[in-house]
Amino acid sequence: MKKIFYLSLITFISVFAACKNPTDDITIRIEPNVFNYSTAIKVDDVAGNALPTGLKVEVSGPDADAIYTMSGTKDFEIKDGYIYTAVDPHRDPTANNPIEFNVRVSGDAILDVNIPFEVNAGQGYQMKPIKVLNLNNPPVGAAVAKPTVSLAALATQDQIISTNTSASLITRLELETGTQFLNAAGQVLTGDNLSTVLVNLDPRTAAGIALFPGGSLSSNSIINAAGETIEGAFNPAAVTSIEFFINDQAVKSFSKPVTVYQNINPSYINPNTNTLIKTGDFLEIYSYEVETGIFKYERQAAVINHLGKLSVAYPIDHLTTYIAGYLEGACPQANINLVADWMTEGVSYPLNVKFVNAAQQTILEQVITVSTNNTPLAVPAIPSGSRLIITHPATGQVYFDGAVNITCGSSVNVTLINVPQQPVVTMQLFVRCPGKTVNVEALPTFQLYYRLAGSNSSFLPLGEVVNGFISTTSLDVTKRYDFRGVWNDKIKTVGNKAIEANNTGTVGQGPGLIIGEVAPANNLQMLNEACAEIGQ
Repeated sequence: MKKIFYLSLITFISVFAACKNPTDDITIRIEPNVFNYSTAIKVDDVAGNALPTGLKVEVSGPDADAIYTMSGTKDFEIKDGYIYTAVDPHRDPTANNPIEFNVRVSGDAILDVNIPFEVNAGQGYQMKPIKVLNLNNPPVGAAVAKPTVSLAALATQDQIISTNTSASLITRLELETGTQFLNAAGQVLTGDNLSTVLVNLDPRTAAGIALFPGGSLSSNSIINAAGETIEGAFNPAAVTSIEFFINDQAVKSFSKPVTVYQNINPSYINPNTNTLIKTGDFLEIYSYEVETGIFKYERQAAVINHLGKLSVAYPIDHLTTYIAGYLEGACPQANINLVADWMTEGVSYPLNVKFVNAAQQTILEQVITVSTNNTPLAVPAIPSGSRLIITHPATGQVYFDGAVNITCGSSVNVTLINVPQQPVVTMQLFVRCPGKTVNVEALPTFQLYYRLAGSNSSFLPLGEVVNGFISTTSLDVTKRYDFRGVWNDKIKTVGNKAIEANNTGTVGQGPGLIIGEVAPANNLQMLNEACAEIGQ
């Protein structure tokens, strides 16, 4: 069988202006179509600041060996605010065997994150966010403090350190006289001072929830009191990350317990009583290890009044992130069928899918693209009765807003209402090799993103360009757009482009064909080389 090849996105983007002003530089590359499943991971500073430099990206988890960059390597990095991953086609997910992996982003200036991902059969493309906290520039809802303790003083007297006292929720730690600090190997660390990084997340704020460990309130990596791994969604009342260092060496445990006094959200509703939390109630305490992405039940803690604020107090013997609240059980996977008989087959419809709990906290949020009625959507660890909100990522138009009753092992139908849509806009690319009179069969397949021209907002997914073609209702022919395409490790962005209802163009040499005006000779050479590779 003849080997099918694909041209890169850079060729396609020129089509937007081809009818009127084909002045964009064109780069031609021919690549094999390797991957059937890809994930775009949008990495943002939660406060809206520029990302710090030097961030490191690592992939781990059960199926990490099957995860590659779009260019087929293991050199993961953040490019233009995105991490792009793809599944080895020999390991594509099947109906009962999703692909599971974790993406960890770390750096000196941020609170490290470890986010789980799941790729399900039929879900060829998804986009999910990762929010990071710049420790030097935190937003409201994330209080950062870096107190230092003299080890000489601790040798003779108890010491107290706390998170940022100007925040409404504070966590205090009591260090007992004579406490020694140990590294991960159990060795005692020595030095003059104990340096700390304490982060308190306020679950009443959007930033506090966006920065929740694991990037979502739901998880399928939770160890319960019986030592079993279970699924569920957290309803947090307090979240605190604690890091200690001696001479830049990380502390993992200590010779004496450290007592934590953790302020809790005073408007927290106790799920057991459906009333405001009060002294005498109990909350569950969980720890979270960023290295593994695993939550673990630690104990129950009574709610007390500490220095005039509702708090929980408990001893800890190791450093990590601690969560006070409750865990709500969930099915390992929620199976939802998106019913939309108004959709036009083959047209790309991006959807923002969000689950919300009773406290109006976002459990899970992602953007998907569908192109057919009755699209199945597999979502892990969502409690039954959660509120589901499905909107258009750009316009905010609401397709569905209501509670979903999830039953393990069965599928739930969710009917999307037919909101007013823009007229269908189609874009088609053709490629013709020099000296030929017919177009080649090898056409590009890649992900295409868009935003309003001049907005400087985040790019949103428009959909997958399949064999050089995409059809969508997300574009308005009266407006201009910036477009970004991604294929393999190549990213191309073009700005301020007008569109028409039907946009077509043909790359090649000759009257009416596109070869580019910035470096036409170079482009022609690459076109010739590409055509030679496929025998044209």
